[in-house]
Amino acid sequence: MRDLLLISDLHLGSHLKTRSRGEYVHLAAHVEQAFPRFLEHYSRQGTWQLIVNGDFIDFWNIEIGSDINDPEAIAVERLHAVLDAYPGVEEGLCRFLEAGNGIVFVAGNHDAEFLYPAVRRAFRERLERGQIPGEEEDTSGEGEGSPLRSFDVSKTGMTRLRDLGAGQIRFVPWFLREEGGAWIEHGHIFDAACSTGSQLSPTRGGRLVKTVAEVATRRFSNLMPEIDYDSADKFTTMDYVRWAGARGLRFMMRVMFLYLKMVGHMAVLWARGGVDLAGRALHAEKLARVAANAGLQMSTLTALQNMAAPPSSATVWGVLSVTAMDLILSAVAPLMIFPAVFHWMGWPLWIGASCGAAAGLAVAYRVRRTRTTRNVAQDMLRVATTVGEVTGVPLVLMGHSHYGSLERRGDVIYGNSGSWLDGSHLVVSRDRVSGALARIDLRRWRNGGVHRLAGLTVGRADENRVDSEHPLRAAMEKLGR
Repeated sequence: MRDLLLISDLHLGSHLKTRSRGEYVHLAAHVEQAFPRFLEHYSRQGTWQLIVNGDFIDFWNIEIGSDINDPEAIAVERLHAVLDAYPGVEEGLCRFLEAGNGIVFVAGNHDAEFLYPAVRRAFRERLERGQIPGEEEDTSGEGEGSPLRSFDVSKTGMTRLRDLGAGQIRFVPWFLREEGGAWIEHGHIFDAACSTGSQLSPTRGGRLVKTVAEVATRRFSNLMPEIDYDSADKFTTMDYVRWAGARGLRFMMRVMFLYLKMVGHMAVLWARGGVDLAGRALHAEKLARVAANAGLQMSTLTALQNMAAPPSSATVWGVLSVTAMDLILSAVAPLMIFPAVFHWMGWPLWIGASCGAAAGLAVAYRVRRTRTTRNVAQDMLRVATTVGEVTGVPLVLMGHSHYGSLERRGDVIYGNSGSWLDGSHLVVSRDRVSGALARIDLRRWRNGGVHRLAGLTVGRADENRVDSEHPLRAAMEKLGR
């Protein structure tokens, strides 16, 4: 069995839209040059199982093909547009496969389109240079009419690490597992703004259900190249107000228009509901097969699902809070109600307006005090220990947060591959005798070389400390590489 090389969150294609920030174009050019060198470097080190742990392609930010009515056809066109824009990345992946390495693509929130069979087929045909060696028999029980029928994944929709052969491509809709070794998933199901529920079949009428984060990206961020890509994870309400106010009244009016339009689309998303009954039924059916084939109890997977907060689009309050409309309404509603009541009672309007303003400020302050700041990296770190305990593995490996980290919590080691856009990745090495996962390193690819940031020994509490705590040792190892 091979060592594991984990990357995530490349977000390829994020510049393929009408209004795009200049740095995204430069970043795309950097990835086009650096990523093939990264793969070539590790190919020279041995044979690997490359796990692309979600958000490889940024379908949310691509506006090509919007005039096509078929969502699966749109996704295929966008996939080809991305690969055409990154010929070096495509060639690097092809050579990596031809060298005998395997590749697994775990679906993330930005590339849930990998759940469409036509997208998977198109991707395989390009990476395998048009020649698929042999399609697997569809034993999944999914009929031809299912939008998520799988001809090229295991019958459970989940791939065990030990089942992956050399030079093979696989797609995984939720998680990878090695019994007693590792649990690997993108991790967005623990982020309410990016989760849809029914992870194995998040569909309504055969179409993938959007999340509030996707609506915000498509209806606001993509139309505002002036805003930073990760602002949603960093900005407070006042940050947005200051950002818009600094650009003048006309710009503020445009921001307000797009903001209210975005909120309207989120309200429609809530009103229509999330995954439909057919999608939920298919998810439950797949979940039972996953549990049986993975040797897990249904209660284990159910417990993992229950650990995730309901999607923000599931409730009115979820939509209001994620858009800060709860603050706005709590401040504005008293300003409208108090003057009306005072006028009906025959009292002066200025008294009603003054009382309404005071009440609005008090209610908005209370709402703000009860809200918790969104911190995806910390939320995932907190949940990782429980995931490891529930699934019975010492390693829990995720992406999504864009924050590379390696920490030990009790008997569980949590590793996050961060975003490859800053070079972060994980390497998990096996014991050469037993084949068990023995060591994990957090590394960074920079300036054509690998820098080791931290490392932990798996399953040995006396050695389970981050090696980066010893600066001299870390510096010597960097020089040696």
